[in-house]
Amino acid sequence: MSLNGGVSERGLPVRPLDIRHLIFDEADDHPSGANGLHQVARQLALEQIHSGDQSRLVFLAAPGREPEVPAGIPAQILPLRGRRMLGKTIGLDRDVLDAVLSDAGPSTVYHIHGVRQPLLLPITSALRRRGVPYGITAHSRFAHIYSLDYKLERRKTALYVKLVESFALKSARFIHALTPHEADVMRLLVPAANVVLLPNAVYSSRLDGVPPAPTRLAPSAEFPTFGFFGRLAVEHKGLDLLIEGFVRYRREGGKGRLAMFGSGQNHQQLAEMCLAGGVAEFSSIGGPRFGEDKLRAASQWDFYVAPSRFDHMPLALMEAGLMGLPLILSEGTGLLGEVEAAGAGLAIADLSAQSVAQAMHAAETIGPKQWRVLSQSAYGVALSIGDWTTISACLRDLYCGHPLADGGRSATSVTKHAAA
Repeated sequence: MSLNGGVSERGLPVRPLDIRHLIFDEADDHPSGANGLHQVARQLALEQIHSGDQSRLVFLAAPGREPEVPAGIPAQILPLRGRRMLGKTIGLDRDVLDAVLSDAGPSTVYHIHGVRQPLLLPITSALRRRGVPYGITAHSRFAHIYSLDYKLERRKTALYVKLVESFALKSARFIHALTPHEADVMRLLVPAANVVLLPNAVYSSRLDGVPPAPTRLAPSAEFPTFGFFGRLAVEHKGLDLLIEGFVRYRREGGKGRLAMFGSGQNHQQLAEMCLAGGVAEFSSIGGPRFGEDKLRAASQWDFYVAPSRFDHMPLALMEAGLMGLPLILSEGTGLLGEVEAAGAGLAIADLSAQSVAQAMHAAETIGPKQWRVLSQSAYGVALSIGDWTTISACLRDLYCGHPLADGGRSATSVTKHAAA
């Protein structure tokens, strides 16, 4: 099966593609509405439908999970049911697999979201037997295997990918990385894979137009207020470093406040860290907020802080930039170089509480005029990183087996790291 047939001037099939986004919705404390992977799949499906293709979401949902599907997007919500081993589903029951693959035709392509997933091998094997093409977005799930200086951190995971999952990865039409480091890691793990580099985004020029520039022109009355919203994943997003750094900053004479809200089950742990550090009265930790409620809450802040260990290109960070919040971030976000080049924020020099505290002290010295420049630059860099309309068009090229057109960013070579 192929996507060949009548072609346009760009060499792409004239007929609509049948694009199926496959999502493994496993047991999790993160609601679908706030799940970044789900947000990406939903946004891409909307873009593809509005561009004239057919697109649907296919969820393999664990018991108790209720994936959120906006109006206008076709969806299949199938049970994550099949053979299990060591607490993981490693094979799908026949009726579930048949439903995943139902009615696949000559214009069908699967976009699989997620790696380090035991079901990847049986599902992609079934697709290959039927001649159905597929691509994969890793969503940063390889990011922790190698450190930012390419030291192997997770030997067992690397071995699993090389010995097992590589068969699925190298047969994909593409493996989609979000950042150069993630692309490098993919090439180290699976040299034969077709690794491509495309960013995430937080707006669609087709569906939303260009977001307006923020109207706020000055810091808050309680300057500086440091904030974080998103999934409250402590290790992944470095939230322990955020609180420990804030504790150190306050002990060293800092006058700022810390506000956090998001989904997950770590609110109590984070609150206890604030209490133990003596900063409970200067901090707040709340549940998830969405839409206008999130905008209202975050608009009271002066800086968005992301001391990520291995959360590459977090959507929340780009949302904060689009709001005009100057960014304080680590290299682990994959966006530090772009933010520094744009003059849109401050660097967390390394993954330590001391570096977080130093960045907060530096932020406290910023005057109103400089803050306004940082705010405008944060909006500009978030706008420039990615537009879902352009990203969707690039992915369509990849679905059809074509190289990226203008607007994509080529994956970097890792020959120099081959001995890592």
